[in-house]
Amino acid sequence: MANVVPVGIAGLGRYVPDRHLTNFDLEKMVDTSDEWIVQRTGIRERRIAAPDQVTSSLALAAARQALDDAKMAPEELDLVICATVTGDQPFPATACRIGLDLGAKNAGGFDVAAACSGFVFASQIAAGMIGSGQFRNILVIGAEVLSRILDYTDRNTCVLFGDGSGAAVYTSLERAGRGEFLAGSICMEGGAETVLAQPGGGSRHPASHDTVDQRLHYMKMGGTKVFRFAVRVFAELVKNVIDEHGRDQIGVIIPHQVNQRIIEAAMEQLGMPMDFVFSNIDRYGNTSAASVPIALREAYEAGRLQKGKLVVMPAFGAGMAWGHLLLRW
Repeated sequence: MANVVPVGIAGLGRYVPDRHLTNFDLEKMVDTSDEWIVQRTGIRERRIAAPDQVTSSLALAAARQALDDAKMAPEELDLVICATVTGDQPFPATACRIGLDLGAKNAGGFDVAAACSGFVFASQIAAGMIGSGQFRNILVIGAEVLSRILDYTDRNTCVLFGDGSGAAVYTSLERAGRGEFLAGSICMEGGAETVLAQPGGGSRHPASHDTVDQRLHYMKMGGTKVFRFAVRVFAELVKNVIDEHGRDQIGVIIPHQVNQRIIEAAMEQLGMPMDFVFSNIDRYGNTSAASVPIALREAYEAGRLQKGKLVVMPAFGAGMAWGHLLLRW
């Protein structure tokens, strides 16, 4: 993508709820064990939103941290994009609630519903709008309260997911001084409604006593196909970056935190050590659209974003939809 205005990231933020849900807690709820979960996923615990917290309240905390990091007032924002599949309600957009609570009185807003790939996709929308000169400052948030759509009698899904939010402020590279947007991709392979979906509540299965009885408003997943798909896509996305820029240019790979075993299998396929990867899935589980920005902020805090080096962010999930985000820090 050729931008008229070079684009960068001025600020990063993240927020996770206080409550920890450990594997030992889940042992008391479903037929599972800490050993079984860690061996297959690498997850040890995840965060769960408090009863009075909603997606916009988690997003707001991450947004404020990102704006503070960017040294930018909410009034300077032109647009708020919220990537989520667990918005405060089906409509209006959760981004509108965030903008109001944040005090972004000069900004427009909308949501992007791309599940685990949401932040990566929304970031490319933001970069395109800033690069074209249409907007100057855009806040992109990935936020999820997945615990509200999890069936805690289904061990295939309830052990994997958690709640959280992450945010990034995109602006001109001149103002940001870092995090240059270089490229991205957005791909899909339709017809995967039985692989990873929340079947109930839309026009296909509108809410009724029957959909509630069938538990269709909870997340459903076909794990084996997701695993094979994610390994292949992860490896392809990173290999494409290597082919264009060279392996020596990669500073860190920050993937969607889907499953530690998937990440390890993809890195083995690439012939690259896990030292290249920043992973926090053991502490948060899979937070869908929030996972990449949470990890990006934590990698930043840990000093893993090396000046002049590439930051590669592959993401993949429901749709099936996948893509990547490429920055030079």
